[in-house]
Amino acid sequence: MRFAHPELLLLIPLLAGLVVGTWWLGARRDRRRIAEFSGGTAARPWADPGVVPWRRRADRALALAAAILLPLTLARPMAFRMDEQSELRGVPYMIALDLSRSMLATDVRPNRWFAATNALSRFLGESRADRVGLVTFSGVAYLNAPLSFDTRAIQAMLRYASPYTVEMDGETAGSNLGSAIERAGRYFQTNQVPPRVVILVTDGEDSGDQLLEFARRWARQGVKVCAVGVGTRGGSKVPRIQWCGAAVNTSGQEVVSRLNEANLKRITALTGGRYVPLGDQGDGLTTLRREFLAPLAESSAREDLKNYVEIYPIPLSLALLALVAQEKVGSRRHRLPRRQGPNRGGGRPGNTYSPRDLPGPRYSR
Repeated sequence: MRFAHPELLLLIPLLAGLVVGTWWLGARRDRRRIAEFSGGTAARPWADPGVVPWRRRADRALALAAAILLPLTLARPMAFRMDEQSELRGVPYMIALDLSRSMLATDVRPNRWFAATNALSRFLGESRADRVGLVTFSGVAYLNAPLSFDTRAIQAMLRYASPYTVEMDGETAGSNLGSAIERAGRYFQTNQVPPRVVILVTDGEDSGDQLLEFARRWARQGVKVCAVGVGTRGGSKVPRIQWCGAAVNTSGQEVVSRLNEANLKRITALTGGRYVPLGDQGDGLTTLRREFLAPLAESSAREDLKNYVEIYPIPLSLALLALVAQEKVGSRRHRLPRRQGPNRGGGRPGNTYSPRDLPGPRYSR
């Protein structure tokens, strides 16, 4: 629950203090007047106002409740509307998919690329109301699809984009994670999209030298980078594309690619994101949705007043009911009867008095 005008809640202690202060001043005034009338003391049986104790307590409790409920009504309390089918339950995020040659390594069957794209396809198929965009990168990052609810279009793009179709300079061209974060961050900034989430799907190897700089810069702009690690720590040889065998570097040695979890964890910790390994069945993306995206989506939805319903009639009805009940209780209208002379059943012994209790001079015959 939240309030449209929370500043009006400050009226609650002010009004409650005013009511309590009025009671205290009124009781003090009554004691003083009775004392003046009764000759210096209010301890006279006939001076008892005859108020029924439980009625007075109920009267004050109802008045105090009305003093609290009326400012609460003016503050306009609103309740969050839990709607599983609402589009506002989703969260916008940009998928940054690694297209570098190391994604063809076979330490994950059949290879990293197919394992990642198959898991992403299932992940997007289960999306209810997320706005999803796609960035692919190797040495340079490209925006393939802006944020959209059309996840089927993203699934189609995943089937056609692959490391085999990307032109690279050199046989061992690597991936630039910083360029992917930079490209996604510029899109979020240009389109003023909150919240800002980038999901890196990569093996974590980085050929650039500005990764942490880009991560820090966009973290200050509210971009949270999550990472899905594809591959194993043991790694595998990177295959050639045009010929059989493994790719070799400039020294003639075969290139072995390993999952760099430390690099990915460093980025996610710096930006407030979350790192998960892809897993054999692609369950890492499911974990990411359940533990990071879903809470973030609900938190974002709670910031939008369109997802709330007005519930001010509830405190308003209770305040009116308290005022009506206070009138019915009527502590000032329902008083115990005063009796002169000795108590003769039905009256309170403390409310009886005799002429001897009256102030002033006494005369005798």
